[in-house]
Amino acid sequence: MSMTLRQPIIFLDVETGGRDPARHPLLTVGAVTLGEDGQISRPIHLLVGHPEYCVEPGALEVTGIDLLAHDRAARPPQEVAAALRDYAAGVGRVMLGGHNFGFDLRFLRPLLPDLRKVFRSGYVDTKLTAQFLIHAGVLPRGIGTPLSQLTEHFGIEYTAHNALEDATATAKVYVELLRLVGDRSGASA
Repeated sequence: MSMTLRQPIIFLDVETGGRDPARHPLLTVGAVTLGEDGQISRPIHLLVGHPEYCVEPGALEVTGIDLLAHDRAARPPQEVAAALRDYAAGVGRVMLGGHNFGFDLRFLRPLLPDLRKVFRSGYVDTKLTAQFLIHAGVLPRGIGTPLSQLTEHFGIEYTAHNALEDATATAKVYVELLRLVGDRSGASA
């Protein structure tokens, strides 16, 4: 199936120092643009610096982030926010996408209080989409909805817990989910 989206979607992922945006820092933001033609482009990986880091035990083990090296390369939050606004302006006010995206949004909103002015309301969540397709019988029940299981199911190479890698894998999974639905709708026409 050839794919055409009505407009691009920016797929975004974050890595953090824990689960609580009130206590734990946003460390990295990765984003890619899924174009109307289904091609992934414009990768960006931003490191966010903070005066202090309150990090949950084990969070850095999961992400593999070396906090000292991170801090040396990171930019202040206001610069990262400006870079994200510039990135979004490159394609216009489009919708965001992510995997289990509610988590990411909890960390993005403090960074970008003007999130709804920068991006359209609503978002694509590949975890929720996959859950729906499993319940609808389009995806097999046994695969589950973690990003690692979806990428494995679709044969997408993927190394977890790098914001840019996660954003890219999520965009690729979304393309595959769209193909599944398109293949089904074409078969029944």
